Amino acid sequence: MGDSLSKKLLIPLLLALFIGSLGCTKKPEAEGYRIISYDAATHQWIILRTGTFDGKYLTKRITVVCSFFKWGDHGTVTGPDACHLQVGQMMSPNPFPPEGKRDEFLDISEMPDEVLSITQGEGTNRVMQQFNILKYEVLPDNAAQK
Repeated sequence: MGDSLSKKLLIPLLLALFIGSLGCTKKPEAEGYRIISYDAATHQWIILRTGTFDGKYLTKRITVVCSFFKWGDHGTVTGPDACHLQVGQMMSPNPFPPEGKRDEFLDISEMPDEVLSITQGEGTNRVMQQFNILKYEVLPDNAAQK
């Protein structure tokens, strides 16, 4: 009789554990670049890069400083305070927007020579910003939540 009671209790317990674990599963953030902060004193931007790398979802923190800013046909502005990003903004690359929405073009490239390049829009409204990468670090799974 004790064995029968254990089986009756075990099935609901396992079912409750399974359902509970489904509710605790956190969906990863959308892949892209989130602008976390800007320090005006050092001109450093902190950007969180989320994405799947070699089959594993990772969060990378990139510390950058502006190299130059170029808007359409206007001259290039150089220096650490030339770039303009919006803190809190999530930027997901969109290099092939549909016809008629070319203003939604967004290309972000991390180059091997420690350069981050962001290009948005098209034609006279195209904005190009280039940053020097000062620090690049992979964060532990729970650090991106902070």
